[in-house]
Amino acid sequence: MTTENPDWIPKHHCLYENDIILDKSMIPFTPQLRSMECRDDDIFVCTWPKCGTTWMQAIVINIMNDADMSGVSKDLSKSFPMLEYMIKDPEELISTMSNLKIPDVRDLPSPRTMKTHMPLRYLPKDIQEQRKKPKIIYVTRNPKDTVVSLYHFEKSIRTKALSDEDYTKLTFHQYLERFFHNMCIYGSYWNHTVDFWNRRHWENVLFLTYEDMLIDPRSHVEKIAKFLGKKLTVKQIDAITIETSFKKMEKNTMFNYESWKMTTPFMRKGKAGDWKRHFTVEESERMDKLYEEKFGGTGLQHIFEV
Repeated sequence: MTTENPDWIPKHHCLYENDIILDKSMIPFTPQLRSMECRDDDIFVCTWPKCGTTWMQAIVINIMNDADMSGVSKDLSKSFPMLEYMIKDPEELISTMSNLKIPDVRDLPSPRTMKTHMPLRYLPKDIQEQRKKPKIIYVTRNPKDTVVSLYHFEKSIRTKALSDEDYTKLTFHQYLERFFHNMCIYGSYWNHTVDFWNRRHWENVLFLTYEDMLIDPRSHVEKIAKFLGKKLTVKQIDAITIETSFKKMEKNTMFNYESWKMTTPFMRKGKAGDWKRHFTVEESERMDKLYEEKFGGTGLQHIFEV
């Protein structure tokens, strides 16, 4: 692992294994993630950042609890932890980093529900080599809206453990340039997406797009429930569709990260096409060209406006 930062990496990030950029605060959690023993009834939500992760978590946890959340911990770090960052409040990192206790994933009751933004090559060998077949739900989002959303998210964070002053001063156009050069957190959006897309035919993988979910959320709740082996009533499907709508979730403290003290809401827009307010014509054309270069011939297609 490399912890020394080249000049182009912000102070709160590091170059992990000379490969991808991670928050320094994630490093203590990564060994457990990479070496963990999977269970066949595990459920993983996998995404590149800001591609609908929290939305999918909300759908999954509602489905697994038959649309009844009354007995579910409202602490998402416990009920649906992020494996490379198993902590609720980033402020805790400042005071506990020296004696940080890593929660043991083996202690989580089955079926375990977990999320990660890590690339496939950093997931447990049980997954990569198909020694176990946990359910994996991968959500992708068009790259234009993704980078806009990630820019606003990172710019709004004010916790010292997760940001630095110079980084938050970047303009969108400066940030986009970093995206074009795979210099954002978690590395290449393109490689991350294609690696899971190429495994969409695995029986334990469900590959979805954020935009398709926006167009028809109810049918996706049904599809996800079927994939997870849950038989829900029409009433339960309807209830989950309503409870996981943007309007509901942005007010739900279990999912809106209200405690993170961000300068803009964690759930900012929840739509497709906001990129038009940020990209110049030249930047849009450059992204289109890169999109064709990276995804052309793969069969993968995104919708860029809903």
